[in-house]
Amino acid sequence: MYVPNYIPEPLEVPGNITEERYPRRIEFIRRVALLYLGSVAVTGALTKMRLPDTGVVMPLCAVAVCLLGLDLLRIAIRGKASEAKVSVLCLPAALILSSWVIREVRMDGFPVYQAVVGPVCIVLYTYLSGRDFSFIGCLLLSLIASSASVAAISNAVGLDRKHAAFALGTNFIFVTYLVYDLASLLARRRRGEELAAVVDLYRDVFNFFGYAVRMVKHWRKHRIWTVR
Repeated sequence: MYVPNYIPEPLEVPGNITEERYPRRIEFIRRVALLYLGSVAVTGALTKMRLPDTGVVMPLCAVAVCLLGLDLLRIAIRGKASEAKVSVLCLPAALILSSWVIREVRMDGFPVYQAVVGPVCIVLYTYLSGRDFSFIGCLLLSLIASSASVAAISNAVGLDRKHAAFALGTNFIFVTYLVYDLASLLARRRRGEELAAVVDLYRDVFNFFGYAVRMVKHWRKHRIWTVR
């Protein structure tokens, strides 16, 4: 059994931000984190729009279709100069549909403030850590700070155990995903593509589909798991 490296190398684009000097990389990370927090604020404001009361299933499906479409769009034009601009043009649709989901979740009695607390903690870390920034530190400290904050808010508003557990659990998943994806997308984005990176933070929830395809192609190309 011959087994070469069975994990495909991360996708990279020429001139990506990881090739920049350290201060510029940190500056890029801070801008993306701050812009993402801004997008969360916009999403919260959009919940005031008049949207149909359908329950959470329909808006979840709509968001899934939108984000999957954005993922397929990136795959189709990856590497082209227009990809970042086209992605940014699609961001408003993702924010409107996300606001619909948030509104329905809140109307069902579940907390949604953790969607703000996590990004706030991440932004604070990126700015307060200075040149000592690290993604491990960002993950651990943001999780600690956001979990404590979410627990305190849940206690202050009198949430029962079920809803408090929901808030803490979704906060853990949310913060972990954001920090991991923020680290991963650096190799796919160039300086000046901060808004496109924000779009990535939304659509990368479907990355496992694209990654599965890449994995199969990689295995076929290198004849992995074949006896020679």
